[in-house]
Amino acid sequence: MQIRLTWINTRRRKIIAIIIDFWISILLYNYIYYRDLNSYPNIVVTISIGSFWVIFSYILGRYKKEKSFSAKSFLISILKIFSLIIFGIFIYAFINWFSSIILFDQSIIDQKDLLLKDIFIKSIFNIGFLSLISQYFIRILNYKIYDKKNLWIFYGKEQKYNKLLRELNYHSNHPEIYFISASEPLKVNKSKNLKGIIVNENDIINLNNLDNLYNIKLSGIEVINLIDWFDKEYHRIPTDFIENNYQLIKKLKSIEDNYHNRIKRLGDIFVSLIIILITLPVIFIVSFLIYLEDKGPIFYTQTRSGLNGKIIKIIKFRSMRVDAEIDGIKWSKNNDERITRIGRILRAFRIDELPQLFCVLFGSMTLIGPRPERPEIEKELFKKVPYYKSRYILKPGISGWAQVNYHYGASVADTKQKLSYDIYYISNFSFFLDLLIFFKTIKLVLNAKGYKPKKIIIDNNPNTN
Repeated sequence: MQIRLTWINTRRRKIIAIIIDFWISILLYNYIYYRDLNSYPNIVVTISIGSFWVIFSYILGRYKKEKSFSAKSFLISILKIFSLIIFGIFIYAFINWFSSIILFDQSIIDQKDLLLKDIFIKSIFNIGFLSLISQYFIRILNYKIYDKKNLWIFYGKEQKYNKLLRELNYHSNHPEIYFISASEPLKVNKSKNLKGIIVNENDIINLNNLDNLYNIKLSGIEVINLIDWFDKEYHRIPTDFIENNYQLIKKLKSIEDNYHNRIKRLGDIFVSLIIILITLPVIFIVSFLIYLEDKGPIFYTQTRSGLNGKIIKIIKFRSMRVDAEIDGIKWSKNNDERITRIGRILRAFRIDELPQLFCVLFGSMTLIGPRPERPEIEKELFKKVPYYKSRYILKPGISGWAQVNYHYGASVADTKQKLSYDIYYISNFSFFLDLLIFFKTIKLVLNAKGYKPKKIIIDNNPNTN
């Protein structure tokens, strides 16, 4: 099985921060447990505490890069720590059936249970304090040492440079990029904040240019083509910068690794069954509420395009009025009057997607992959979105790299942006990337984010992704 981990390069600092936090929680709990009981705790419990701490720290955004340091940001960090501590104590109490909270008779409560409770509370407070200090120290180091190096030079044609700047408008935070025309010799002085040279391959096919770039590369400065730069820095590949099919062929990986596919399929079945079992009460309650609101159907089925363009059917909880498409398919928009009251809640927390787990079990979908689109809509997208069919190379998923990195699609422009993330996923798919998307999906669901278009865009081409 080939492992593709190129997306890890720009997440090194986050991964290091998570590993440090994980070991802090494990070592502190072991130390306090041994100090009070003169023995070591169960390894499963220890790993569970460490996993709880880093997973929910990630969901709360504790490992995000700080743009600035202020009293406000430090206060927010403290509030996140206290939220984790309170939630951890609640989980501990829930697992132990609230025995240490409800019962006050010391003769009824097992003394060892009381001691374990004290050890856990002391541990989680200490973990919180040390985690706060260590993570803030890591952020300061990152800011002082690494984040100062943010200057890039684009070497090519001015038209392509302007196109690059327009594309970067989709990102709230992007590095400083200077322009040098490919018609001029490239002479670069090493600078402390110079990160590298971005080139568009078709702009610099000139013997002198190539010799200059070769010498610059030998001097230790990074030289990277435009497509690979987007791949590395933003984990997406905009189709507007793909100039021929061969460039795309080089990026798209062949999906012939049957070993990887078998593992992915087994994981899909196992995780889907677990989620269905856990959410059964939610499924029954939601079904009742949908029917109660307007006495209409509980479920809603649609035809979508699946693997290799094959037509599949997906099922969702109905979140719109029964007559929502009486006038034809329309773009979803903010404050869409077609969405029911219960539907707004379902969409915010992605509960409307739960029935698609059965599509995963039946094999027409996977948990992680490009979102399937409606064939009626794709007729227009084929004309306006270059290389759109490249999505067909993988089985469609309930969640995907585009869904966790970009807001709800509401225009052709949004579809192009999402496709850039889908192409990146197809180029770098792996078990580890799927795992990252899974956790990012949980984070989005718990924070009720990403389910609305950011702005209303008037367009004649509908999309209901």
